[in-house]
Amino acid sequence: MQFSITRPATPEQAVALLRGARSELGTPISDLVVTDEHLTTAFANRNRRPEWVWVAERGDDGGRTVARLAGWGAPANDHPWILDFFDLGAEPDRVEVMAALLRQAAADLRAAGLDQVELNLFPPAGWRDDRPPALDDLLAAAKAAGFEILVTRRRFRWTPSAGLPALSDDGVSLRFAPVTGPDDPVLADAYRRTFEGSLDAHTRRSLRTRDAAELAAEELADMVNYAGPVDGWRVAYDASGALVGLVTGNPGTKVFTGYVGVVPEQRGRGYARELLAWMTRWQADQGAEKVVGETDDENVPMRRAFEAAGFVEESARIDLVG
Repeated sequence: MQFSITRPATPEQAVALLRGARSELGTPISDLVVTDEHLTTAFANRNRRPEWVWVAERGDDGGRTVARLAGWGAPANDHPWILDFFDLGAEPDRVEVMAALLRQAAADLRAAGLDQVELNLFPPAGWRDDRPPALDDLLAAAKAAGFEILVTRRRFRWTPSAGLPALSDDGVSLRFAPVTGPDDPVLADAYRRTFEGSLDAHTRRSLRTRDAAELAAEELADMVNYAGPVDGWRVAYDASGALVGLVTGNPGTKVFTGYVGVVPEQRGRGYARELLAWMTRWQADQGAEKVVGETDDENVPMRRAFEAAGFVEESARIDLVG
């Protein structure tokens, strides 16, 4: 069956085209992105834009929407960070339709100057054993469109009912120094140093073709968009004055642990847990009702740090690139 791909011209048209989409994977973030409140706010704030929306329609009854796809990015950026809004629809050929949307989106974004297009899927925790029906269809569509899995991740959640994470004696003795901004040279150097031996799949992939200092500067500038402002960002030192690492996060009621990093020579001493505990306590003091953070499946030390700090696994994340 034939279909056409439509792209809206205005934010209002985009919201109208995306309204009514289904939450395909049934997780908190998958449920959130299809709500009217999210769509209205995201387009008003330029986190979503008409040029980052692709909709498949069939004309058998005057333009029937059969599938939807949209991206998310920072207000000041020219390109979306990710494609994260998927509505497969209920057509018998829905995998083929979504694959066509993904191919078109990738072609449009590359033509606009984006080197790599990334998809993020947010299935439930334990998705390997209990797979949502839509997940296999989304993965099949992505594969058909030329995408491959880069990494699988876990998304953790802390709420006040878990209690404040404890600081050990070492944590109490750490000195946490504020930073002046994402371009603070001490912060940038600490962040760059955490790249060495990193377990993060995105970092390892980027370092194949990027200079570490340039990558650090770019990522810290982007980090302000999801873990800023920098009021709570800290660089940490041990009792001897040696650099331990850094931690970033934002204030508010529903907030994010942006980054927890330990420099190579300080690893294996439990400092990731201490950094996370300090940030979570700071966010709680700022009124946080929910703190979320993510890490790669392979990053066992960070997973253990989340668990030790009272975080529970909320959902998973599958990152695909093409």
